[in-house]
Amino acid sequence: MKINLTKNQFLVFSIFSLLFSLSLGFLVICEIQTPLSNINEIYIPIKKPITILVFGDMMLDRSVRQKINENGAEYPFEPIKDLLFGNDIVVANAEGPFTSLNSITLGVKDAPLTFTFDQSLLSVLKNLGFTLLGQANNHTLNFGISGFNQSTTSITNSGLNYFGDPQNKNINLYSKEINGEKIAFIAFNEFSYQGLENITAAIKEAKNNFSYLIVYPHWGEEYNPSFTPSQQKMAHAFIDAGANVVIGTHPHVIEPIEIYNNKPIFYSIGNFIFDQSQTGPTSEGLAIRILLEKKSVRYELNPFFIKHAQASFMDTDSRQTKLKSLAEISVISDIFKENIATGTIKIIR
Repeated sequence: MKINLTKNQFLVFSIFSLLFSLSLGFLVICEIQTPLSNINEIYIPIKKPITILVFGDMMLDRSVRQKINENGAEYPFEPIKDLLFGNDIVVANAEGPFTSLNSITLGVKDAPLTFTFDQSLLSVLKNLGFTLLGQANNHTLNFGISGFNQSTTSITNSGLNYFGDPQNKNINLYSKEINGEKIAFIAFNEFSYQGLENITAAIKEAKNNFSYLIVYPHWGEEYNPSFTPSQQKMAHAFIDAGANVVIGTHPHVIEPIEIYNNKPIFYSIGNFIFDQSQTGPTSEGLAIRILLEKKSVRYELNPFFIKHAQASFMDTDSRQTKLKSLAEISVISDIFKENIATGTIKIIR
């Protein structure tokens, strides 16, 4: 079909065609002349915060061991796998030693509170994303010093790390440098009834060598929904010595949060993997996900249920109810109460 154009129409069409050709040529030249080595100069990636995920008491013997035998080694962690992956450090308190010894609680009614964990679980924990296990508690000496030594050796040989000493003699500090931040963990076992001065001195020394220091005490009264005066006194001493945050274990229930000198104290984050009641306070835990940035630290609060020796996220309504009740009992200002109720506490460094 023949198209007849006026002189003016032809002129406009010619100019448009010329501009289009020049634009296309410019794009081709830019594509050819922009080397891959300059991509980072064009696209500046956003620096991700350092992420540290902290859990409470993990007991892998007794009926938890039975559930693992029945359902597989990853069974206790299956519903929360997504939370475990992608963090720089994942820590839990191992409420017992990892040894080659036989369990004396498996399938035994009214068994003594004497625990040992299957060493083969260490590789499972590593594959799930765990990096660090606390060993300063009242059960890691259930099979004596030899059991404890076997445990720490097994943890190290598996490619995991440990920190703490149940007798508070050897500090066994754990440290890691990530993106220029020097991070350290120090543990304390109140039930050794000794060594508090050792821990405080270690915190003071670590303050000079590390930019972010987490103190992880095993303390308090079991099943107490609040903290004791002794816990508060020690927590304040830890922060005065140089701790950036205190995260407690042992009471098997979640206890209040306090902000002291602009530093958070989580008096107890409750159970992680355990086989206590299927409902009530001992069936609830709190995972603290720390997002460490240059000028601020965010503490994400992740409440979960523990049923049939398995941890699973709370539904939306249960989560909101738990966080609201935690905010109400905590020793903090109204603005921090609002933060807790929404699940995130932000601290300016």
